[in-house]
Amino acid sequence: MKLKSGLLLVATLCAFTVKAQTTNYQVYSLYVVNIAKYSSWPAVNGEFNITVFGKSKVYDELLKQKGKNVNGHILNVKQVDNLNDIGQPEIIYLPDSKSSALDDLLKLTEGKSVMIISEREGLHKRGAGFSFIVMENGTLRCDMNSTELEKRQIKISKNLTALTNSSI
Repeated sequence: MKLKSGLLLVATLCAFTVKAQTTNYQVYSLYVVNIAKYSSWPAVNGEFNITVFGKSKVYDELLKQKGKNVNGHILNVKQVDNLNDIGQPEIIYLPDSKSSALDDLLKLTEGKSVMIISEREGLHKRGAGFSFIVMENGTLRCDMNSTELEKRQIKISKNLTALTNSSI
């Protein structure tokens, strides 16, 4: 029953429409949490950590999810401005304003089971695990880089894979 309700939530997320003039950060944060719930890492020690690199309103929305259960782990969220402060997260959220730091993040997390989710369209082609895309009709979707996620030993549920644009 829990799986069905979770899949319904993921499917509902796919139907959200983002207004062209404003960004609905609540929807972005729900996507991030649900991507986490339908993914598995080789080892999560203690809390499930999401780090937002740079300033973003997504951080404020993710804070509302702090303390919730993600695959048997308590969700923890933090925001950092410096690469040296990233720590050991399971997910790094990369806001549009920090997209130029993707190469540095990839080097910093090379060989680690860290998923990078980017707000900017197309960054999945450069190494992010997921990148958001606003479709012509205003619907928010994500593109997935399955090759990068496999290399980082992160497994994605087939149900989630079916809802993404898996182009790599």
